[in-house]
Amino acid sequence: MRIAILLTLLLLLCPAAYGAEPGKSSPSPATAGRLSMTTATGAFTIDLSLRGDALAPGVNSVDLAVRDKAGKGVGGAKVVVTPWMPSQGHGVWDKPEVTEQGGGKYHVENIKIALEGRWELKVSIRSGAVEDRAVFPFSVGGPGAPAGQVAKPKGYKRAVAYYKLPDVTLLNQDGRRIKLRSLVDAGKPVVVDFIYTTCTTICPILSSEFASITEELGDKAAESVQLISISIDPENDRPEQMKEYLSRYTTGEGWDFLTGSKDDIGKVLRAFDSVVVDKMAHEPILLFHSPGTDEWIRVEGLIGQADLMREFRNVAKR
Repeated sequence: MRIAILLTLLLLLCPAAYGAEPGKSSPSPATAGRLSMTTATGAFTIDLSLRGDALAPGVNSVDLAVRDKAGKGVGGAKVVVTPWMPSQGHGVWDKPEVTEQGGGKYHVENIKIALEGRWELKVSIRSGAVEDRAVFPFSVGGPGAPAGQVAKPKGYKRAVAYYKLPDVTLLNQDGRRIKLRSLVDAGKPVVVDFIYTTCTTICPILSSEFASITEELGDKAAESVQLISISIDPENDRPEQMKEYLSRYTTGEGWDFLTGSKDDIGKVLRAFDSVVVDKMAHEPILLFHSPGTDEWIRVEGLIGQADLMREFRNVAKR
């Protein structure tokens, strides 16, 4: 009995007894419920605390503490938390509910985890004109992967592609009819993504990536890039919804959100090799195009800020 008690005390007092190596940042199962991460561009630091020791299949909740560069709590921010399962290429339908608790602290309920496996909690923070994001990866159950332990995020896949666009006329967020070919061939670098207005999983992340391009370019954004978001839910996405959606990310020109008939949108998706069987299970895709060429750079998967701007500058300088 005395030996058992001593062994228990050693395990509690010495994390290395679990096999942890000094200097490694991956938490042990005992501390996996408390994680901290700086957002993509360094605007915020997010401390994430799980309610319980780990994410688990079912309904979960977490607490967030958001601090600025000076270490001060960020109150009044718009916080969006998106559960995402990379291996399945989709998230969940029900949106997590975020409640501000004061002092830069937020409580998040209704985080639904459908399956065991690798999941990501994507956290977007918007405070005033500043918006940034972080991705917290987890392993949920499964042999050899303690639930809640941080996993390394997968990289994106890059390929060169050639597309022949259909001669279709679509409708943008202002209700203006636009020929897709004319928009692509307007003499500016082009970046295309595929989203829909009621999406609560990958679409806000993709739109934040577009917003980061315009923020990086500043006042020259409208003349330096043509951003094109194509609705994958044309039957429900109408100009008024699209305009409201874009207002969350931009106030300037140079970003068109396009919808149209189901037939015309289908032609566009097939042309870009981006057909979506289920809008709730679409994958993150970005297409980069340089003016005067037939070549496109196709990026599949989530891409970091530095890689995003590098891909854009590569097509912009041609």
